[in-house]
This record gives sequence, structure tokens and C-alpha cells, in this order.
Amino acid sequence: MHMRNANIVKSDRGQIVIVLALVLPVLLLMAGLALDVGILYATKAKLSTSVDAACLTTMKNLSLGQTTAGQLGTGIFNANFGANPPTPSVTFPTDAHGAQEVQVTATAYVQTFFMRYLPRWASVPVSATAVATRGKLVMSIVLDRSGSMCGGTESCDSGVTGDNGGQALKAAVPLFIANFDNSSTGDEIAMSSFSSNATVDYTINYGFKTPITTAVSALSFTGGTFGTGAGNTPAQSNTVGPPLSLAQSQNGSVPILSGQNVVRVIVYFTDGLMNTVQDSIYCKGRGGTGSTLINYGGHDSGSQVDFFDPTNATTDWGHYTSGTGFPYDSGGDICKDINGNIVTKFPSQQSGTQVTFSQSAVTTEAKYRAIQTAIALRTATPVPTFIFTIGLGTGVSTTTQAFLAQLANDPSYTATYIKGQPSGLFFYIPSCTGSALTTCKAQLNTAFQTIAAKVLLRLT
Repeated sequence: MHMRNANIVKSDRGQIVIVLALVLPVLLLMAGLALDVGILYATKAKLSTSVDAACLTTMKNLSLGQTTAGQLGTGIFNANFGANPPTPSVTFPTDAHGAQEVQVTATAYVQTFFMRYLPRWASVPVSATAVATRGKLVMSIVLDRSGSMCGGTESCDSGVTGDNGGQALKAAVPLFIANFDNSSTGDEIAMSSFSSNATVDYTINYGFKTPITTAVSALSFTGGTFGTGAGNTPAQSNTVGPPLSLAQSQNGSVPILSGQNVVRVIVYFTDGLMNTVQDSIYCKGRGGTGSTLINYGGHDSGSQVDFFDPTNATTDWGHYTSGTGFPYDSGGDICKDINGNIVTKFPSQQSGTQVTFSQSAVTTEAKYRAIQTAIALRTATPVPTFIFTIGLGTGVSTTTQAFLAQLANDPSYTATYIKGQPSGLFFYIPSCTGSALTTCKAQLNTAFQTIAAKVLLRLT
């Protein structure tokens, strides 16, 4: 019996060797397969990163044309992939709403190590595709053309003496809008400007580059700073109303289809603190009918309040004098209420009461109405508005800088930043006078181009 058990043990030892001989190739094949799969995975990751980068680069440079944009995208693909990159395919389809898309596809062939012993798997293709959809841009540019932009002169074209930003503005805006899709199915952009009054200089539309370039070149700088919005009441006019509300009306006039990718933007430029508001005030006394649309304010210091024709930046009807009131037309007629009393107060949205005319009260009201308009823009549904602001010159004090940052909802100004609302950016340029003009031009252009980059990133 013992001898039989010993033979059995010897027999088992022989079987283990046989089993190991059979299993070892399978184990080696599995280890090799794991190595090859790891290489395939690493190639796939590198390929995915490369097509993503190429897709975004191509989309961001579409304003240069599809050929140039595709070449730049391919260059970024090659840089990300490294040695021996495959040739990516860059195409330009459109989505169901006609929005421009960029699609980048690439295939790399991986030469395997262990799987090559199976001829079918000697070379394994790995592919990756990235698609970026460019949203439609609906944007209004709001520009300050008040007299301080040129040191009180009406034109900046004759030279740099006394120039406080007009030349720099006229140079920067055309370069800014060149970043966007000017085609008949692309972006839509409007331009408004303001001084003692506000106007829509180019109604929002496609093919905006030439007309906006012409409009900004023709700006004449004179008057006060009617830079506010209508606040929490409807605008009195969609043609000469408060500029932020004009921009709101322009952007809102573009229909948005269900599921369409749209980005709304307002870019607001000024060289000072807004100091003028607009109201319809009954002025014709006993027996009169209707109200008169009046812009009033116009001064940064002191107590004087001027009254302006909202259709003409250079028409100043006169100023308010305590006890004698203010003129409301070119004939010098004094504003009187329905009872024949001289009008001495304006309707304040901030207090909800009638407030006596003064420079400080009107300026405070202008700021309040602008903030309320900005909040309404940022909380609009289904598409909110991103607001970017630029302040230029010594007229933009520290307090005014904080106010412009509040309009933009700039996150770096934590005291006024509202989390959950679209965040924009505020840019401050200290001086544009005399010898500082060259630097100012560069700084202003940088500010506009930074905004363009932010907008294009949101579009992609």
C-alpha cells in the first residue's frame, strides 16, 4: 500500500510540469495583451487631447477664414501629439440651427508588441473626434462720446492735443469687431453711443464690420454723460433712451429659437461717471396735454442740473434754478405741473418719491438705474447677458471704478459681486492725454481684445 502512494506522488509531480507548460504561454499572452492595451489607452488619451485642442483653436480663429483656422488647428494638434503625428481631418459642418461647427477627427495606428503574433492585430487603429459648436453672438457695443473724450473739443481727428481717448477708441473698436463672424448667417452686433443724449448708431444686424467702423469713425465728442439705463421702469424711448436700455432692446430684438446656442453680450465704454437721466415730465401747466421727454443732469460737481433735448446732444435748454424752475424747450418755457406750479422735483426710482433737483441726487439716481438695468440683463431668461465695462482716464475715480465693476459683476470686486449671475470683467485705463496717448491706445486695444477672447471662449 505504501509503495502505491509513492507512485501516485511521483505521477502528480509530472502533471504539474505539464500544466505549467500549457498555462505559461497563456499567462505571457495575457501580460503582453495588458501591455499592448496600455499603449493603446495612452495613445487614445494623447489623441483625444490633441483633437480637443485643435478643435478649440480652429473655432477661436474662424474669423480668419476656414483655411487659416484649420491650419492653426492642425498646428496645435501636431504640437500636442508630439512625434510622428497623424494628419487630422478638419471639417466645418453646421448644426440644426445653422450654427457653425468644427469637427476634428484623427486616427493613429499603433504597432503592437505581443498582439502582433496575431496578424490581424499587428497594427491597431485608434481614433478620436472632437466637435465644437460656435454659439451665435448677439452683442451691443455702448460707447461714450461725451465732450471729455476730447478735452472739450468736438473732434479728435485733427491731432492729439487735448485728446482724452477719442482717437484710441476709434482705433480699437474696428479691431475688436474683426474677431467676430461678419457673415450673413453669423453674429449680430449693434452700436450705440451717448453724451447728453443717446442714439443707436447701427441697428443690430449681420454684416456689421463696415457700418460700425464707419459709425465709430464719425463720432463727434461733446456734451454730458447720459450713460445709464431705464432702471426698474420701461424705457421711455427705444431710439434715444438710456444707452444700457437701448442695448437691451437691440439684443432682445434678435429672436432665439428653441435649443439654439446663443450668447448675449454688452460692452460698455466710458471716460467718466454717468450724471444724466431721462424721464417724461408733465411741463405744460394748466390746460396743457401730454408730457415732455427730458434728459437732465450733465455735471460731475457743484449743484447745477442742465436740461437737454434727448434728440440732440448739443441742445441745452438751460439749467434748474431754485425758485424759477427749468426750461423744457428751445423757447425757454418753464416747466409747470397740471396745477400751474413750477416743477422742482424729479421721480426717483431709488427712493420711490419725488426728489429735489441737484447734481448729487441726479448722479445717484443715474447709478441706481444703471445697476437695476444691469441686474435685469444678467437675470433675463432664457438667455442672460454678460456685461463687460471699460473705464478710461482720471474722470474714472476709484468710486467710479467700483461702480463700473459692479455693472460688469466682476468677481474680483467681492463687495458687489453677485454669485449665480453671469460674471463679466471691468478694465481701467488711467490716462489717454498728451504723451500717454500711445500707451493708452495699446492698453485700450488690449482691453477690447481680452473681452473678445472671453466672448469667443463662451461661444465655443
